[in-house]
Amino acid sequence: MVSHDADKMASRERLLVAAAAEFAARGFAGAKVDRIAAKAGLNKAMIYYHFRNKAALYREILAGVFRSAANAVAAEVRPEAPVDDQVRQFVRAIAREAAGRPHFASMWLRELADGGTHIDPPVLEQMRRVLAGLSGIIARGIDTGDFRPVQPLVVQLTVVGPILMLAASAPTRDRLSRLDGAFASAGLDDLLPYIECGAIGALRGLTDTAVSHASLSGRSRT
Repeated sequence: MVSHDADKMASRERLLVAAAAEFAARGFAGAKVDRIAAKAGLNKAMIYYHFRNKAALYREILAGVFRSAANAVAAEVRPEAPVDDQVRQFVRAIAREAAGRPHFASMWLRELADGGTHIDPPVLEQMRRVLAGLSGIIARGIDTGDFRPVQPLVVQLTVVGPILMLAASAPTRDRLSRLDGAFASAGLDDLLPYIECGAIGALRGLTDTAVSHASLSGRSRT
């Protein structure tokens, strides 16, 4: 029984990995369950064994990413830390989750371009959990007098947007760097300080110069 259960879990994970690649490459409408099954090394019936249909498989991937991100934020953000450091912890938690799922950026950007058709209540709940983690940081910053009231969703977009664009643009950036070495392809570690500066600056209401000094000089504390 244990071996059978392990086999079922393994086949489910293989389908999720294969489906993420297929959805990222072709979008929901263009993805085919036959290709997903073939990539996973399984027959098509296994898709319907684990998931009701292609849409359920797709939504499980979306919900799983946001669930992992929400769990990472809850585990890594330390409410007792200085609020600037909490923002950095939030940014780094989101970045690590995104980096661990290379197909998610393309998949998510395609979904947004399609109007979020497949974002159902379970997916929204996991998104809400991520946003609640950021809202808690903002509330603590307001309480200490460090942050001004801002819309958490706007700050969230300034964090997630550049991370997704960096991941999705990797092939184009690599081609550009080969064309001209002055445009060396940047990595996530190059981008994160700028995201942190922008988020902390928006929360503090600082000028560009002030936030650059305040945020970058504080990175040694994390």
